[in-house]
Amino acid sequence: MTAQQGQSLGEFLRQEREKRGITIEQVASATKIAVRVLHCLEADQYSELPAKPFIRGFVISYVRFIGLDSKEVLTRFGGFIETRAADRPTRDQGHSGYAFERRETEQSRMMLWIILGGFVIVGGILFLFLKPTLHKSKSAHQKLKLAQAQRVQASPMPSPSVLVSPSPVVASAVEKFQAPAKPLVLNDSAPQATPTATAVPLPSPSPSGTTRTSPNDPLNSGADMEKEEIRHRVVIRALEDIWVRFQSDDRKPMRFILRKERILILRAHDLIRFQASDPKAVRFSYAGRPGKLMSDENSAVMRQGDLTLFFPAEVSETIKEPFPGAKTIFMSPVPPPPAPKPSPSPTP
Repeated sequence: MTAQQGQSLGEFLRQEREKRGITIEQVASATKIAVRVLHCLEADQYSELPAKPFIRGFVISYVRFIGLDSKEVLTRFGGFIETRAADRPTRDQGHSGYAFERRETEQSRMMLWIILGGFVIVGGILFLFLKPTLHKSKSAHQKLKLAQAQRVQASPMPSPSVLVSPSPVVASAVEKFQAPAKPLVLNDSAPQATPTATAVPLPSPSPSGTTRTSPNDPLNSGADMEKEEIRHRVVIRALEDIWVRFQSDDRKPMRFILRKERILILRAHDLIRFQASDPKAVRFSYAGRPGKLMSDENSAVMRQGDLTLFFPAEVSETIKEPFPGAKTIFMSPVPPPPAPKPSPSPTP
């Protein structure tokens, strides 16, 4: 493998591909990378490409398919990739089509202070209104107890001669109640039932590798888990309409459209896998940490043509296909939301 002096990465890739008689459509089919992305890569149009981790992943998949050593290519053109990736618009400068908001922690802290202040004000108002009422109620209760004590001391005790004898009806009832009950005789000769042991079949364990669903968790996001079972929790917010694909533990993998400003919360005990069609339009927060863009996450790795997040990140080296047999969703078109149905006009 030789590279001409001053030759760019895109020119080198196109020259090596054409030398082997491989079409760009064949590269796209084998690597699961869109044809438009491959054209931008060969034309060195880095302003149209995603972040640097994507570019490195695209180059690795490309050169492996055409039969080149990916490490040697990255070593030779690593500086070129760093330079051209730095020319892309930064987050502070803004990027056409994406909106960057305030940090979620600042918004949450401000909302918390507002709620606490509201509780303090409401509690103070209630205390001012209820304090006189409580004082009056306590005074009335003390006066009532004092009056009852004085009444008991003033009333004379009845003399023995004034005591009323019980009526015949009450006396007979007392006698009947005090009469000894007829003893209960147990018949020892009667046969007694002896318990018999019945074999109950144990449930057979479900086969490994199967997925499970729950009627209380239609999104299979772990919403039905108990609090003490949750070890991994991820809050995901869509900055634009995007496709998302995820799996929580051994639940059924899910793929659907997450609309702009919608929030998805994933919970799991062992493992969460997550992919998005546009990682620059995903802001996530893991384990209560400050939110950040998915495209800026260093632990994100390329799997099956998509940038993938694993929680915990340590398992990313052991999982090569997080969604076996699934096609890439990177830059997949997202249909617009359905138009609202017109309300029926009143009938005269």
